Parts: sequence; structure tokens; C-alpha cells
Amino acid sequence: MTAAEQITPDQRRLVGSRVPNRNGERFVRGAGRYTSDIHLPREATMALLRSPHARARIIEIDTSAAAALDGVYAIATGAELFDRIGPHGYLWDLPGQKVGSGRPLAHGEVRHVGEPLVAVVARDQYVAEDAVELIRVEYELLSPVNTPAQSLADNAPVLHPDWGDNVQVVATWPVEIPGLPTPPDPTQALAGAHLTVRETWTSSRITAASMEARAVVCDYAPGPALTLYTSTQAPHIVREEVGRMLGVAEHRIRVIAPHVGGAFGMKGVFYPEEALVPYFAMLLRRPVRWVEQRDESFVADTPSRAQEMDLEVGFDVDGRIVGLRARYSIDLGSAPSSCGAGTGWATGALLPGPYAVPAVDIVATGVVTDKSPLGAYRGFGQPEANFPLERTLDIAARQLGLDPAEIRRRNLVPAASMPFVTATGSVLDSGDYTEMLELMLARPSYQAALAERDAGRAAGRVLGLGLAMYNENTNFGPSGILPLIGVSTGGWDTASVRIEPDGTVRVVSSQTPMGQGIETAYAQAAADEFGVPLDAVTVAFGDTDSSHFTGYASGASRAAGIGGSSVLMAAGKVREKMRAIAAHLLEAAVDDVELTAGGLRVAGSGMDPMPLATVAKAAYQGGNLPEGMEPGLVAEAGYDPPGMAFSYGAVAALVEIGPETGTVRVRRLIFGHDCGTQLNPAIVEHQVIGGAVQGIGAALSEMLPYDEHGQPFARSFADYLLPQATDVPEIDLFHTEHPTPFTLNGAKGVGESGVIAAPSAIVNAIQDALPAGAAPITSIPVLPERVLAGLRGCRA
Repeated sequence: MTAAEQITPDQRRLVGSRVPNRNGERFVRGAGRYTSDIHLPREATMALLRSPHARARIIEIDTSAAAALDGVYAIATGAELFDRIGPHGYLWDLPGQKVGSGRPLAHGEVRHVGEPLVAVVARDQYVAEDAVELIRVEYELLSPVNTPAQSLADNAPVLHPDWGDNVQVVATWPVEIPGLPTPPDPTQALAGAHLTVRETWTSSRITAASMEARAVVCDYAPGPALTLYTSTQAPHIVREEVGRMLGVAEHRIRVIAPHVGGAFGMKGVFYPEEALVPYFAMLLRRPVRWVEQRDESFVADTPSRAQEMDLEVGFDVDGRIVGLRARYSIDLGSAPSSCGAGTGWATGALLPGPYAVPAVDIVATGVVTDKSPLGAYRGFGQPEANFPLERTLDIAARQLGLDPAEIRRRNLVPAASMPFVTATGSVLDSGDYTEMLELMLARPSYQAALAERDAGRAAGRVLGLGLAMYNENTNFGPSGILPLIGVSTGGWDTASVRIEPDGTVRVVSSQTPMGQGIETAYAQAAADEFGVPLDAVTVAFGDTDSSHFTGYASGASRAAGIGGSSVLMAAGKVREKMRAIAAHLLEAAVDDVELTAGGLRVAGSGMDPMPLATVAKAAYQGGNLPEGMEPGLVAEAGYDPPGMAFSYGAVAALVEIGPETGTVRVRRLIFGHDCGTQLNPAIVEHQVIGGAVQGIGAALSEMLPYDEHGQPFARSFADYLLPQATDVPEIDLFHTEHPTPFTLNGAKGVGESGVIAAPSAIVNAIQDALPAGAAPITSIPVLPERVLAGLRGCRA
């Protein structure tokens, strides 16, 4: 019997309820403790000289003036450290993927603006930055490669000479799956289509823009023994990389993730500074810190998206998809980060979305350019897949004379077909996509949006209503599949549960919170398992010395389903041991002992329950236990899911356009959502809304453009336009619950749901607002000049 099956209805009083976030009050009061808040005795500060050029050969670096500055402790160039710090590894190491040098400082050449090439460690931030300004570098400027098209051109400069070209990896679909029939031929399917729609779609390069910039602080003790504080989603990955790159045994490295002020996937990859800071701590035998400055973050943090896709979709006379062909490029920047081309792989694998696409022909090409290396960001390749397909459905609906909802209705995977294997090999586990669409269309807020659009148009205003469907790949795993797609770690998670001698509960998780509220959800689950108040449960995490190892870390929407299942498994083991101890103390059969809200008792006896503290005291005293039982009340469990889980939903957006300015205001967002069992509806709601707001930014304003010299235009929030509070509309959010069979608690992930389809719905709404003959909008963000061109009937 699993732990989940042992929960009695009267005990399930917290899971599924809107328990407030345990850390909410602390953060509101400004009492969070972030990496940059940590100061250690005798600490030194690191600063970096970053390249001002997109591409240049390094002729000479003169650090003599900087080294002579009072208060400077150490200076190192990339050439000096090349043999002292090894290359970083790859979390996503796709088959056939080429790799860069992986060193934390540039050597020989710089390949993007912001690439670090000299590290300075000094008494404090002021001295370190003064020293950086004294360093003189002689460059030979080289022509940058700014776009994938330039990178793939026959005469393109090769950024990494040992590669032979600028292609890092190529991935294709369909893939052969043993035991499954061969899918239809996509070429024949498209040739026989009644209608084909073909356009080129662009998702611009954007960044996570976390409230807390990255930071690293490293303490040193002889041995060496390193204690690394870093703003990360993945403490164990950081420990592994630091150990490998610096040649230090992992048991001598402790990585602690304090409170994380926003991560969104961007802090799930390993960064050069996380190797440099501990290197200098060992060199100087003293603590060293580095805190990223905001202008650095725009060139030093990994951005994401950055894809251009040529998509052709064929439809039959009834509007059903018969096949699709996609050719797209992923602009990886100057060298693959430890994320590799993972986001681009996800785009191809998940391109069919919630639709029954019978045949696919997909080729993805990862190329390098002279920009900051690409990484992970909320959605991880899925918004880049959703936008082209959802826009294509709207275009096809117009040409076929169908309502946008109807063409989706005809193509959604039927509930009766679940689990459903897509043409790219993904297994959709559970859900009723058609039900979600119908609930959206019947929603009073959707009907109100329709009425508002039509009434506004009659009054001369420019309004549009757009719709998009999506599904979200969550509970990333299982471990047996991940190596096939180049993921070098396991897909399982571990937790331990301990009943303390006083009867309180302690949960230790391998997951790392960064605002998603998992510590609250895990406490709810543990409280329900043992029938104790929520305040009787503590949850620990984020420290490699105490938190259990996890392969993939806190990312890919895994915490609720996989991490939560490991908590249930560990709790189930402890429950069984408690029942055995109670049965021994009560002189009863184990099968007759039940756990209730008040403790343990013999079922049907009418006796008062034996408090948990009494059982715990016996467990730790050890002298009166069943024969052969070890003292204590603690258990550890690891959960490896048998398959991934797909959350899903529908998004509708009502927009109004300023006819003179081209500005777009999102007046309403209606969001239907299903993530299986909701462990805490309030957390689910906040996650979806937060992602939807980021989707507004991606649709309308956020981008990291470069000029022809490879210079970034955005180096501050004056240039990078995030949504403001006044840009966030009324959001009507509703849910269905179709649990996944692949977790013990039925939970699917929710972290990325909000951001996947919001841009598609908004752009569909903008297109709906434009004149019928306006050219299709094929790129995001949709800037005012593009809207004005559409209003005037021309292509921008």
C-alpha cells in the first residue's frame, strides 16, 4: 500500500487547501536572507573585466597597473587559468553536440560582449572595480556573426575553429519508437493537404530579469574545505561542477542556496563565477565574494528563446491537421552553456502541443553567434513551439472559414485516447483537452469579453479577442529515458521524513525553493500523513550537507509531482514503523492499528489515541521496541516517475489597440488550467498568474536586440521593458483536475503553464483587431510600429 493510499478522508484536510505561503510574511517584511546579504570575516571581493567587443582576438593584456593598486590581492587572465580550472560539463549533452572550451575566462578570443576575460580580487568592491579600470587590453577586432543566417552562410567566420563550422547540433523528428507503428509519411501528407499554411516565426531573445541578481560567496578552510553560498536552483549540480573543474573532492565542498529572489530557470545552469570564486578562495585562503551588478546581468546571465522557425502545416477540408514540417534554428550565442541546446530540443519534441498531429518532419539546428550563451527560462522551449502552431491555427481558420475555437476543437487529442503518443514520441498522460476548451467558451468572462469586443468595435474602438491552447511538459524524467535525449543526470528526487522525539515532523527535500512555495506544499502533505497541525512540520532544503542529492534539481516543473511523491514515500515508511511500534506498545496486531488526527489507536476499540510523541519517545529510547527493530523514526525515499506528466489549458485574451500610437493594452486574460491534483490552489494560482505576466512581457515588450556590430541595446531596465503593474489586466483563472497516473499524489507541474500560451493568445487577439487584409504577425514581441503597419494594411 502506498503512502497516498493510506491517507484517510478525514486526514486529508490540508492538501488541496489554500494554506498561505510559509515564507510570505518574511519576504513582505524584507527579512529574506539572500546570498549578497552574507558577509564573512576577512572576505575579499571579485570583479570581472568583461569584453566590450562582440568578437576580437586578444593580442595582449596588461594587468601591471591594476596589480600595483593598494588592496588588490590577485589578478588572473584566461590564459593563466586555462590549465588550472577545467571545462564545465553539460546538463543537456545532446547526441552529436559539439562543445566549447568551457573555461570561465576567455582566452585567445572574445566571442560576445560581456564575456569575462580578467578576474580581480581585492579588499572590497571599490578597489576591485578601480583595478578593473586600470587593466589594458589590446584587441584585434574581428567581424562578428550576429544572426543564425550569417552563422550558416558559406563564408561565415568559424567561431570555434575545431568545429569546422558553426553548427553545434542537429536534432530531427520523428524518432523510431520500438513497438509503435511507423507514423504516416509527412511529405505525402502535406502533398495531399487541402490547405497548407507556411510562415516563418520568430521568438526573440529575452531574459529572466530576476529581482535578485546572481551572487556567489565562498568560505575557505584548510583541507581544502569550501562552503559555497550561491543564488541557484541546483546546489548539487554546482557542487559537482566546482569539484570537477577545480579538482576538489565533492565531500570537501558544501553548497548552500539561501533565499533565491527569482530564478525562472536562469539560475538552473552553472556559471563561470561559481568556479572562479572558490578558486580564488583556495588561492588566497580566505573568503571571496562576487555580487553581480545589474548592468552585468544583461550580458552575463543566460537569456533564452531566440528561435526562428519555418513552419508548414497541412489541413484537410474539415480543418484537421494532416501533417507539419518545421525547420528552425536556435541562436545559442557564443558557445553552448551547460544547458546546451536543450531548449531547442524541447521545442521540436513538444511542437504538436495538445493536438493530434499524425505526421511530422522536424529539423532543429543549433548554431553559435557572437552573443551571450543561451540557457533556460520559464517554459524551456515550449513557448517557442506554441507560438508558431497557435498562430498557424488562426490563419488556417480564417482561410477555411472556421471559428478559431472550432479548428482547435477538431484537432485536440481526445480524452478517450489518453495516454496518447504524439508523432514526436511524447506520451500525453491524462486530461480532457476538449472539456477545457468548452469550459473556456462557456465562461461568463469569455462571453463578457466577446460582448466587450463587439460593443467596442461598434463604437469605433480597435479591439480583438484571441484564443490559444497549450500543454506543459512537467515532472521531467524518468531516469531511464533522460540519457536518450542527452540529459546527463537522473530524473528522480529524494526526501526524508523524521518524527522528532517530541512528535513533531521534519521533512528534508532535495528540491530548492525559489518562490514556488514547495516548502508549504510539502508541509501540508506531511501534516496530513501524520495527522498533525501544520506548525508541527518543518521543511529543510538547499544545503548539500543536509539535503538529499537530486539529479535534475529544482526545474522542469518537477517539485510537486516528483519531489512531493518522494515525501509521501518516505512518510509512508515512517507511518508503517510507527504502527509497528504502537502495536507493540498496545499489544495489538499491526493491521489493527490506525493513525488518526490524535495519534495511533486500535481500530474500533473506542480507546483514546496514543499521541505521536509517546510513540516517538519509545522509538528513540529504544528499550521497548519490536524485536530486531532499529531505534529512531526516520526514513528516506527516492521517487523516479514512470513517465512525464502534461499539464494543459486554454488562454483567451482581449486587447485594445491605440489607433494613433499602435500601443496594445491587454484588457482581459481568461485562463483555464489543469495540473492534476492541486496540492495548494493558492500556490497554483500565483504560479499561473506570474507566468501569464511574463507572457505579456514576451508578447509586447521584452527583447534583447543587438546591432550590426554585435553590441547589445539593452543594458538596463531603461532599455529592457518589463510589464508594469498597470499592464496587468483582470485575470480570470479556473481549473479542472485530472490527476496523472505517474505520481503518487496525482500532481503535475505548474511552474511554466502561465507563460507558454499567453503570448499566442495575445498576438491572436492583436491580429483579430487588425483589418482582415493585414499581413500576419509572425514575431514577438509585437512592437507599436508593427501594429501601426498592420492598421495601415502593410507588412512592417
